Amino acid sequence: MDCDFLVVGGGPAGTTFASLVAKRARTIVLEEHPGIGEPVQCTGLVTPRVVELAGAQRTILNRLNGATFHFPGGEDVEVYARETKAVVVDRAEFDRICADRAVRNGAEIHLGERYVDGSIHSSGALIKAKRGSESVEHSARLVIGADGYKSNLAKLAGLERAKDVVRGIQLDLEHEEERQDMVEVYIGNQVAPGFFAWKIPCGEMTRIGVCASREHEAPIAYLSRLLKEQGLEDCKHLTTISGLIPIGPPPRTYADRVMLIGDAAGQAKPLSGGGLYTGMMAAKHASETALAAWEAKDFSASSLSIYQERWKADIGKELDRGYMIRKAYVRLTDKKLEEVGKMLNRSEVREVLSTGDIDFPSVVAPQVLKTAPSLLKLAPQFLRSVFSR
Repeated sequence: MDCDFLVVGGGPAGTTFASLVAKRARTIVLEEHPGIGEPVQCTGLVTPRVVELAGAQRTILNRLNGATFHFPGGEDVEVYARETKAVVVDRAEFDRICADRAVRNGAEIHLGERYVDGSIHSSGALIKAKRGSESVEHSARLVIGADGYKSNLAKLAGLERAKDVVRGIQLDLEHEEERQDMVEVYIGNQVAPGFFAWKIPCGEMTRIGVCASREHEAPIAYLSRLLKEQGLEDCKHLTTISGLIPIGPPPRTYADRVMLIGDAAGQAKPLSGGGLYTGMMAAKHASETALAAWEAKDFSASSLSIYQERWKADIGKELDRGYMIRKAYVRLTDKKLEEVGKMLNRSEVREVLSTGDIDFPSVVAPQVLKTAPSLLKLAPQFLRSVFSR
């Protein structure tokens, strides 16, 4: 075998897995792009715990204490906390720090090497890749799919993709917001149907973007309107990114000699679209499962199934609840969303919301419903069923 573990994908989930196993077993990471962290495909808005997990304090661009939610009809709900609730990071540098840690622990990272095809057999996995015009092959005992929503490795292993996706686009603008400690969130079917839009202050730069359900028009149309409404259409564009966010994990995230992590496993948070925390935690559980399989010399699906049990016990309830809440959210008309805004814009409700955690957004929902029981009339049986789980 060329290696014990082969990771397809050099993002934070893939390199976190590599950093956790490489001291004990030979590990290779294939990254299709010529550099780690390129292209950036993330808002970079994370909790401080994510920065701690990566040891990436130097990547912090700004600290945020709260958010203002702009509802249809003009209702603005400001949620503010005295402590830092989120930070904005330089995502490219964050990725490089995760990759550097993997290399320090003994992993090999092959840049510009793109997965092409492969086969899984009883004695191992054979992965075919391209490095420029050169064809290369790697044999491995176990392969980790960290190759995003359109995971080719998932297809090879006969595993399904996420249940749904949302489409997004984001710009970095040469513009400095007056208030630097708040993120602006825009809600409504005329603004971002099925999801939301955002404006994040980053010092002399402002990050603005839109995500929308895939059945609606392309997000660029909504973003163009938002820029005009905010008076930002003439600001210089520094960077533009776009992509898909998976919503809802597939039934299985493992197979013989294969495990999926991060977006490949549909582990992004359904309410925010963020995937760094969930992907890195899944990588931890995958690493523990991989090392146990390596010691037992058993890489069967039965042996690897413990990975799914572990990540579900850790983050599965949040992902399931978030997915169910989102199903209720996408059914709401703008008129219903106006009602929601009015129900939430009370001091006792805002106080509850200020205790929320963007890594576990659904945790605060039962207390919100207790404080604002009128929310139940929007979908009484549905909401009760979600929070009785």
